[in-house]
Amino acid sequence: MVQYMAKRIGVGLAYVGVLVGFFFLRNIDHRLFGILIYAFSLIGTYEMIHAINGPHNETAEEQVGALRMSGSQVFCIYAYALLFTPVFYIVEGLAPGQGYRGLLVLSFLLAIVLLCLLVFDHRNTTFAGTGASMFAAVYPTAILATMLLTNELPVGSTLALLLIHVISPAADTFAFAVGSVLRGPKLCPSISPNKTISGVIGGVVAGTGASVLLYWLYTLTSDYVYTGIGSAWAGAPWVVFAVLGLITSLMTVFGDLVESVIKRRLGVKDMGKIMPTHGGILDRIDGTLFASMFVYIVFALFVVPPIA
Repeated sequence: MVQYMAKRIGVGLAYVGVLVGFFFLRNIDHRLFGILIYAFSLIGTYEMIHAINGPHNETAEEQVGALRMSGSQVFCIYAYALLFTPVFYIVEGLAPGQGYRGLLVLSFLLAIVLLCLLVFDHRNTTFAGTGASMFAAVYPTAILATMLLTNELPVGSTLALLLIHVISPAADTFAFAVGSVLRGPKLCPSISPNKTISGVIGGVVAGTGASVLLYWLYTLTSDYVYTGIGSAWAGAPWVVFAVLGLITSLMTVFGDLVESVIKRRLGVKDMGKIMPTHGGILDRIDGTLFASMFVYIVFALFVVPPIA
């Protein structure tokens, strides 16, 4: 157990090191952070396709077999993931602030092509397989659009990304640690037998504390908190960050549960093996995906000034 925990902590620290490295690269050119998002998309897509189309035990095969995607559908999903981030930055470079339009067009094209395959390649494709293909495109690639958009926010993009990549790992790590030590009643035993209520409370407290700590650290180096997000709430910005940390932590827990449901339905223990003791990339960023959606919405609605 001690050896397992030591290895898990080591892998976790290596992941944190990668995040820190990309934040430094972002200071050189913010678009370099897109490389990390691109890697999340490509590796996550591979893991999702392999989880759906890969080998399953007899029990899982009865449920998952119908979802199996055809070769042409798999090709389309890989193409979507390969093009997603480059298309965003190409359009963003040609028309600043309009990168999302390229993603919308690409997503519509994918939907049309998948439906065409269902009609014209009906011998090899199934309705269930088409649905699975669309899901594999949304999770994780389409959801990662919020992280790309966060990286391009005209105001507060660095702070928003820090909130995502500090709160979510803090909540996830402390939920695991506290739950392992205190144990107690299960949160959702039918979905994830190992998740406990004590773990969730520990994770939420840690995520909230990390958000407030980030606020205080940020005020030492920038007045943005006061002139930006802080001014949107009645003169108590640290309380705002506490609430933001609380909800982001809960979104992290929700993302973890979503991943657990997916793995249980697909009959897999982990989505991959790229991160020993953690599983795959999707096992690592499941909560981060949903934290990213929430933080982007908050900043887009309440921080970024509306277009005149």
